[in-house]
Amino acid sequence: MIVGTGVKPLLLILLALAAGSLRGQLRVDSSSEDGQKLPARFEEQWRRKDLGSLKCSVTPYHPALDYGLRMWSGYGARVPASEFKFTQGELAAVVLRVVPEANPAGASHFWQRVNIPRLPAGVTDPRKAELTMGGGYFLGEGRYRVDWMMLHSDGRVCKASWKLTAKGKDLPTRPDTVESLEAVIWRGFPKRNDGKEARATIFVNAAPVWPRRYVSRLSPWDRQILLSTLNSLLSSGRFTSARVVVFDLQRRKVIYREPEFDARALMRLARQLMAVDLSTISMQTLQDPTSPREFLEEMMRAELKEGPQSDAVVFIGTRWRAGPKLQGLSADVKEWMPQTWFLGFTTPQLAGDQDSVSSLVRAVRGKVFNIYRPADLAEGIREISGTR
Repeated sequence: MIVGTGVKPLLLILLALAAGSLRGQLRVDSSSEDGQKLPARFEEQWRRKDLGSLKCSVTPYHPALDYGLRMWSGYGARVPASEFKFTQGELAAVVLRVVPEANPAGASHFWQRVNIPRLPAGVTDPRKAELTMGGGYFLGEGRYRVDWMMLHSDGRVCKASWKLTAKGKDLPTRPDTVESLEAVIWRGFPKRNDGKEARATIFVNAAPVWPRRYVSRLSPWDRQILLSTLNSLLSSGRFTSARVVVFDLQRRKVIYREPEFDARALMRLARQLMAVDLSTISMQTLQDPTSPREFLEEMMRAELKEGPQSDAVVFIGTRWRAGPKLQGLSADVKEWMPQTWFLGFTTPQLAGDQDSVSSLVRAVRGKVFNIYRPADLAEGIREISGTR
């Protein structure tokens, strides 16, 4: 049962909006009956001072050009597990509004139901665990205010507010406008004018893109970089079909595979990346003598020798968590590997050829693109698509 009279009306609207949807963050449809009620309920809730406090910390991500060449912004949030009771019927949700300063009437509302998981195995003290989540949106050039709120079914609330300035010329999103991330999701392979078929196998390394000390989940920015890079590659026009495989090199496992990738599969992949757990690694994996080379070779054999033959292989991922440099790639892999590339996100401080994926790609006479900026990605995709 939902309690807390201050929170109940807004939570009920959000739950009504959730009907039939299992997705993450959603933009509120202002034309729906519940969507028309939500802005006023949000404002009423935002102004209240008499509600209990829900402990949380929110980190805004300031606008940055993503690797689909759009201006992305978002947030990451953390809530101590001790803030939850882990009882049946307990509910929580995040709702936020993004307001263009030059066009307040053009405010956009987003929301996300918070799935309250059980405590991890072996953790008995909820003070030693926390729940993490995040979301994002695209912006046009302009100034914006973001009002963020987490609601709990017992009436407690956590609030945060911040301002953003998006700068950039010729952005796909119009000035003083907010767009949902789903607004630019890849819709399927384009038809080639020459009528030729071209198939790719794409391997995505599910690891944080940029180095940081503590890693438990892929951040919203990590996920956005990986998905927008995949989106840009699929939209480049060269390929007419693709197999997509997501792997965790550190844990030596494949976590997602789709032999015939399409727009619906991209949405499933987005949800899968949200669920990737990087906080633990099993003793069995630590004791497993399988080297990164053996794992990568076995993965490639399984994927490339099954079904239609691929014309190209593309690796997408980071270079700072891509394993040690490989020695002695198997002869059969070198023989039947098609043309291969690696779109590797890196920093100028990293060594040039000291990771597993880069050394594998070079061993099969492929090419590694070091990605520092979106422009580097654009150059790599132009070469892969044959338009450079």
